[in-house]
Amino acid sequence: MTAKKSLGPKEILFPVPAALVASGTMGRPNLATVAWVGMMGSDPPILAISLKQTRLTLELIRKHRHFTVNIPPAGKFVEVDYCGITSGRDRDKFADCAFTPIPGTRVAVPIVDECPFNIECAVVRELQVNGHTVIFGEILEVHVDADAIDGTSPKGIDLQKIDPLVYCTTIRQYWSIGSKLGDSFCVGRRIRDRVSGNEGSPA
Repeated sequence: MTAKKSLGPKEILFPVPAALVASGTMGRPNLATVAWVGMMGSDPPILAISLKQTRLTLELIRKHRHFTVNIPPAGKFVEVDYCGITSGRDRDKFADCAFTPIPGTRVAVPIVDECPFNIECAVVRELQVNGHTVIFGEILEVHVDADAIDGTSPKGIDLQKIDPLVYCTTIRQYWSIGSKLGDSFCVGRRIRDRVSGNEGSPA
């Protein structure tokens, strides 16, 4: 048996996206680093982000009812960290990080040109959780860099070219995701077939 050490109730989960959430408008955009991001539903696709109630990003999302989630490449970890430790009330983080705001197609909030994967969202619900507000956004459009399109992949996206930055909460470290291990909803069939007596059937 592997020895385990209890750490108590802590907000440790890894990896999670190290996302740049854009809010505001093209004329006055803001960026915030948000690690508490996740998919909540599929039809329609719903994404949620959790924000401290003191964040400027929350004010702007409430005002404009839209936001974008931008997934930076691993090489942008310094800029991503800056956007998490600096307030948009004091600085223009797009300018400071040499990020380029470009128009989305469905919302007035910009997406980040330097991020190879971008999601446009419309607010559908809020939920208060202690000192945080969870914003649920319906995904209206998804963008990916053209050179990251993989015609041989079932979903058409080459994750190696996106090279998404990920974060380890509480441990407070940035990582890259490494290499592909296998295809979901596929490799697990090996165990299913073994336990059901169907070994040798195609996976």
